[in-house]
Amino acid sequence: MWRCVFCGSENTLKETQNEHMSEDQLFLKDPPPGSPCEDDSILIFCVDISGSMSVTSEIENGPGLNGNHAVYVTRMEALKSGLLQCLSYLYEQQPKKRVALITFSDQVKIYGDGTTGPQILNDTELLDPDYLRSHGENQPMPRRLEETMNALRSKIECLTEMGATALGPAALVSIAMAAQKPGSKVIICTDGRANTDLGNLEDIAEEHLYHSSRLFYNNLADLALQHSVVVSVLTIEGTDCRLPELGQMADRTGGKVNIVHPLKLAQEFHSILEEEIIATDVKVKVYLPNYMYFVHEGHTDSILERTIGSTTHDTVLTVEFNVHSSKIQDVLRHSQLPVQVHMTYALLDGKRAHRILSHKRPVTNDSSAALEAINLSVLQIHIAQISAHLAIEGRVDEATRVALQLKELIALIMKHEKYELCEEGYEDWENSMSPIYEDLQSYGNSIKRRNEEAPAVKGFTDEMAKMMFHLKKAKNRVMKKLKHQSG
Repeated sequence: MWRCVFCGSENTLKETQNEHMSEDQLFLKDPPPGSPCEDDSILIFCVDISGSMSVTSEIENGPGLNGNHAVYVTRMEALKSGLLQCLSYLYEQQPKKRVALITFSDQVKIYGDGTTGPQILNDTELLDPDYLRSHGENQPMPRRLEETMNALRSKIECLTEMGATALGPAALVSIAMAAQKPGSKVIICTDGRANTDLGNLEDIAEEHLYHSSRLFYNNLADLALQHSVVVSVLTIEGTDCRLPELGQMADRTGGKVNIVHPLKLAQEFHSILEEEIIATDVKVKVYLPNYMYFVHEGHTDSILERTIGSTTHDTVLTVEFNVHSSKIQDVLRHSQLPVQVHMTYALLDGKRAHRILSHKRPVTNDSSAALEAINLSVLQIHIAQISAHLAIEGRVDEATRVALQLKELIALIMKHEKYELCEEGYEDWENSMSPIYEDLQSYGNSIKRRNEEAPAVKGFTDEMAKMMFHLKKAKNRVMKKLKHQSG
């Protein structure tokens, strides 16, 4: 008989089974017959063509008639240039990619792969989320770029600025269309607040209107996550687009949130495309013994479940756990504590996978030994992720408090001789955390002085929201840098 250390259940286990158990087990299931064996996902550009896209930016060192005249380009011209450059790149590197175009102003135009005339949604059609979702789900599958390049290029070249900003309806249609294929990407690019009824972010002075719009974008994130669609949100530098709300779609699905100069849109599009998705429909369960619990999760259970959606090579998930205070003496009777992670996911070739990671961590009441055993880079990643997560949820004071407490822990760790060569890396990390240690703390104090009752996140600027979303996605490249410095 074998008793599970997590749930206490007794199980019958054959000796041969026990011999083959390991710390890392992977089980694969072949895909159903007829499943595609290659990437068949969709890339959808959902772009703003409202009237404000006619605003101009100066091109530095632009050649004039006499060599000294300033040259200006509109946001629309910059957008079209960025899209065309991106299409050319894809045509060379991924000609079989399925690419679609959707634009929004006071209408939503679905160009699809560009081979047919656009479908136009307007007026009352933009008020009905069920209709919009159904319309997106029933869009024909875009043909591959090698067949549609000229048609898409022609449609992009003919785009002109007009009207309002029906971003909410366009985002819903785009995500619903992308949901046909797990692992698809939606890139939303805008230069202003959504200002039509559904998902309105301009008229949010009244709290019930604000909560309604925030919930709308949260629901869009749920829809995308459910179908492993990665949404990225790009806004134009110098504008106010309410990233605290729009950014939820990217944050929850593993996409990018950024504020971009119009002339750097092509570069930003490329960076999004380069993030290769390696698995979809990713779900994670972390198991602890029942005398332990997860911190900052809103419950004291010993099991944590997360839906990740799509993942890349750089995806990092950190969790924090503790021992129930009444069980500390019981824990000290053990030499090791077990932790187990279950991951289920779909690979791009259609195979389903179930991976089980089992680890046992030593128990000690020696604080020096505990500090020496801490992985500094993992802790730094966790501080960035958890404090930004709390901030985005509006738990500003808690985010600051947690970050400062863990910063004190890192200060103790840094006194150990094995980290003597990491001072520069530590300073870089501390500087990257300044939005938490300085800006967020100042913002929290200002809220207290004004005695505001509105949700804390409502007062975030786009720049502050961008920094929080970036910190929340702290990942492997930071860890690699620290590892290199400590080596």
